[in-house]
Amino acid sequence: MKIELKHVTKKFPNRNRKIKEFVTAVEDMTFEIPDGALVCIIGPSGCGKSTALNLISGLEMPTDGYVLFDGEDVTNVPPEKRGIGMVFQSYALYPHLNVRKNISFPLENLKGADKLTKDQIKEKVNEVARIVQIDELMDRKPGQMSGGQQQRVAIARALVKKPKVLLLDEPLSNLDARLRIQTREEIRRIQRETGITTVFVTHDQEEAMSISDLIILIKQGVVYQIGKPQELYDNPANLFSAKFLGNPPINVLGGEVKDGFLYVGTDKALPLKLKDYGNRRVFVGIRPEGLSLSDDLRDEDCGIRAVMKSVETLGRDTSVIAKHHAMSDGADLRAIISSDHIKEIPESGRVCFTININKIFLFDRETEERLDFEYLGVDESFASAIRKAAAEKEANEVEPSVEKKEETSSEPEKKPKRSKGKKGKDHDQK
Repeated sequence: MKIELKHVTKKFPNRNRKIKEFVTAVEDMTFEIPDGALVCIIGPSGCGKSTALNLISGLEMPTDGYVLFDGEDVTNVPPEKRGIGMVFQSYALYPHLNVRKNISFPLENLKGADKLTKDQIKEKVNEVARIVQIDELMDRKPGQMSGGQQQRVAIARALVKKPKVLLLDEPLSNLDARLRIQTREEIRRIQRETGITTVFVTHDQEEAMSISDLIILIKQGVVYQIGKPQELYDNPANLFSAKFLGNPPINVLGGEVKDGFLYVGTDKALPLKLKDYGNRRVFVGIRPEGLSLSDDLRDEDCGIRAVMKSVETLGRDTSVIAKHHAMSDGADLRAIISSDHIKEIPESGRVCFTININKIFLFDRETEERLDFEYLGVDESFASAIRKAAAEKEANEVEPSVEKKEETSSEPEKKPKRSKGKKGKDHDQK
């Protein structure tokens, strides 16, 4: 089932009755969810993502715009006739019913031509219980199960009606960290096995990045960016997208592009120029993994200089925390360094960071939109290859001369043989 929202706006009356102005929860929202895809709608709390889900389900009617399922306008179609299954944050299970009864409840209330026999209901319940892997828990009640198991029961109840669309409204918020990881993997497995178009609402960017085919990022009811998870991370369209995706979050510093160089605060960081503008004040975004420690503060390739604050060991990686005068809102500068180099990290004092050109983004100070730039320096991978080739050449030139010298010194010294040439002939004549 393909889902489309076209210029959808949703306004609510203000809670303060004295204020006649309406509150806009969703504004001119337009996007398309492909058939059979798992799409995450993400954004901060109160951004309108749950309202967008309710508009898809039919629980809310749009003020303006249209909702389409496979090209058919369902804007005024009630929820029960849209062919949807919905899973809520609170699970909403019946505490007095066992798992089997909870799952079968939607089927037992069917009427007319849709009504099923007891054997048909049992078959469908067993089938969906097998898919979500709770077939051994059928006689338990919700109070006798863990949060993850209850969530799977809620998903099974939504799937038993064979919906065309599955809607999940922050289904993992009530679970602990480890169980959240396990359950989101289960949701991805179930979605792939059933092939149902699934819309997953969350405020957790890690959840969205790990399981979704497509991400719709919204803020204050407005769509800021749509794309595949890695595309949004590698190519943020604006400062909000760059800041929202990534853990640890992106470093945001004040800077300026001037006369062919990027200045980060007072540091002359990189040779580059903006493609569509001249000199300009910018926000500089640098991913933590895009910073590397340099051995020499006087190094010409040193991008930015900072003061060490602390080091956090995270197992595989090490987080280096430092202070830089240009950091936005006085936040700490963070760099992710491989733990293999932990001995090389100084505990205090001034440090120098080089910048990976592929992990830096520039944004307009006023609009916060991303700015394209042209790097004027040598590509680091190309420069590394040149340095490696030069080192190998130097090694090859040194090694043969050393071997030759060793061979010469090991031979015994021989006296030169006396020649029997003209000199001997002249001597006989005399």
